[in-house]
Amino acid sequence: MSLEINEDRLSEVLAALPTDYNGAGRHVTYTRQKYETIYGIRPETIADDLNRVFAITVRQRGGTIGMERVRAAQEAFDAEALRAAERHRDAYELLVEIDDVGPKIANEYLRKVVHAFKFRPSWVPDLCVPLDIHVTKALVDTKCIHENGGSRTGRMTAGKVFNRNHGSTPRERIAADDMQVAFERAAKKQNANRIAFDELWSENKFYLSIPAFRDESCLSSFLGDGQ
Repeated sequence: MSLEINEDRLSEVLAALPTDYNGAGRHVTYTRQKYETIYGIRPETIADDLNRVFAITVRQRGGTIGMERVRAAQEAFDAEALRAAERHRDAYELLVEIDDVGPKIANEYLRKVVHAFKFRPSWVPDLCVPLDIHVTKALVDTKCIHENGGSRTGRMTAGKVFNRNHGSTPRERIAADDMQVAFERAAKKQNANRIAFDELWSENKFYLSIPAFRDESCLSSFLGDGQ
């Protein structure tokens, strides 16, 4: 069976998320607090800390590529070129040209420096939602993504739900490009940017993934099997 996106449900889910928490959203607040507390990185210093955030991100998101390849990616990063980039797309292309830096790492890095630390605020509308394990599980758990007959899917990992190849038209998985377009359309109904869906990360990590807290989730009404 193939998977489908329920855009009406996406919009309803976004309306239920606390995207204005602390004026920025919980994931933005969490990221800022963590990086300032541990590394001393703040919005005021981000232009000089682009390389440090990249080093952290590629290490955290690099999976099992090994320390040597992580180090090579860090050395290939050009902070000056990123500072000179005029558009989000230019910055994204600079990142994915680095060996072992694919869309997942590039989008996560730009989420941090642009959304959390306010580097190039004009790029916020162009940011993509990183399709990591937490966002993917939240989309499946709330049936924003379901099997084409409307039934709940048992697929939970990003690799089984999304095809990340640019421009792909998979038969069974959802093209990552299509998911980003759906995020954008659903966000517009709430007068928001699609990166607002990044709040799914917080909701899954701190509520949906912990059985004792699922009933306290702001998305608990979307979890019933009958929906």
